[in-house]
Amino acid sequence: MTPAGRPAPAAPPRPGAIDEFLHTPARLSVMSLLAPADWVTFAYLRDSIGTSDSALSKQLSALEAAGYLELRKERGRGGSTRVRLTADGRTSFDRYLVTLEALVARSRGSAERPSS
Repeated sequence: MTPAGRPAPAAPPRPGAIDEFLHTPARLSVMSLLAPADWVTFAYLRDSIGTSDSALSKQLSALEAAGYLELRKERGRGGSTRVRLTADGRTSFDRYLVTLEALVARSRGSAERPSS
């Protein structure tokens, strides 16, 4: 636990390994929708992913606790929740994508092979 009472962020995966924390379909969906955006509304995420409020809230809480995203709750009439990636979240997601791209390239025989 961190001093703020939150779970410590997950350790980064070793180079070339899949980040198992991000690899779950719901978290991967959230991260892929947040990556090209600045701020995204909770409603947009929910509708784009096709999930319930409670299921999305659970995933957002986990991602926030890991330091991957920031939540901002607007107060007042018609208030909404907005979400964005943190710098650490963006770095982790970019690393995840590089790893996936390398795996895809290797599976297609187009990855560089170590010389003998």
